[in-house]
Amino acid sequence: MGWWHRIVGRLLGSTEDGLGVGTPPEAPSEEDGGAVATLEAPAPPAALPDVPEPDQEDVWWAPEGATEIELIEPSRPHLSADELALESLLFSHFDGHDLDIPALPHVPQKVMQSLRNPACDADQLGREIAEDQVVAAAVLRTCNSPMYRGLERISALEPAVARLGQQAIRTLMMHQSLRAAIFHGQGSDRGLTAILWSRSLAGAAVMRELAGLTGLDIEDAFVLGLLHDIGNVMVLRLVQAHEKATRNVVDIELFEYLCHECHQEFGELIAEAWKLPPKLSALIAGHHLYPAADDALRIERLHLHLTDMILALGCYAPWGDYSLFDSRPVRDLGLAERDDFLDLLYRLPGTVEEYIAHL
Repeated sequence: MGWWHRIVGRLLGSTEDGLGVGTPPEAPSEEDGGAVATLEAPAPPAALPDVPEPDQEDVWWAPEGATEIELIEPSRPHLSADELALESLLFSHFDGHDLDIPALPHVPQKVMQSLRNPACDADQLGREIAEDQVVAAAVLRTCNSPMYRGLERISALEPAVARLGQQAIRTLMMHQSLRAAIFHGQGSDRGLTAILWSRSLAGAAVMRELAGLTGLDIEDAFVLGLLHDIGNVMVLRLVQAHEKATRNVVDIELFEYLCHECHQEFGELIAEAWKLPPKLSALIAGHHLYPAADDALRIERLHLHLTDMILALGCYAPWGDYSLFDSRPVRDLGLAERDDFLDLLYRLPGTVEEYIAHL
């Protein structure tokens, strides 16, 4: 784990288990659905530690003694009577009854509707995006980020939209929608929201980088990495409501367990409410089981399994002692013998950090 653990510690604040939270992003207001943002580019990330030489054994993707080659199922913690009641409450909402599902923010919803019209252009999208200061700032920031930047800095929406293209704009609207959903009504809790937000961005970054090796569309991969665990948003909201009502704090171990147990069911409900594409909805609703050889979404599911392993090794998710090169998804994706995959692993910690710093 080593040096990636130190990077995560700098991003989130160090604790013994790597899941502590320092200063999270500003919480968006309920009125604008996003954080108060400026049009200034964020500061560049701090200098990274030296990358180990290829013959050095201490590498983050092969921790000492690692044996796991498939995703680990979390153990069920011992639950008190109050915690059992919380678990039952979450299960009771799987049918969507009396569930306050987060709505798409107005401007992202409007922009995504316009993108369905083949006649929409950068000028129209720019006018619609300009209605929300936070979304406009995000478009300009992303346009000038390392993912998309050209030779010159852009400070106007229409050329920013033109540089990004419609598919990237759609991706960014999903990004803004998830941010609004995670930070909506967070109350006094800042730790759990920051964990979920950082994990979502890291998952999007890892998926996008892997797609560059395997031929998946990079924008589709980014959105899938960003949203595949979106059901955690509902777990977060229900846990926060429970804590407010009972004044009992839910610890991180229980929260992570409840997320694992419930996020696919809640994710399916959110995907339906947001009218997400069928392929994306299917992957959100079912990505835990290892895909069969004839699974029409096998490649996407393999990417998600590998991404979740990487997030665990990078302390963006609960720790798992995975040996990536021996893992089933790496083998089934044909990456084990590829030098470009090894190169990606060496640079991935810095790449993920850069994504998080600019999104």
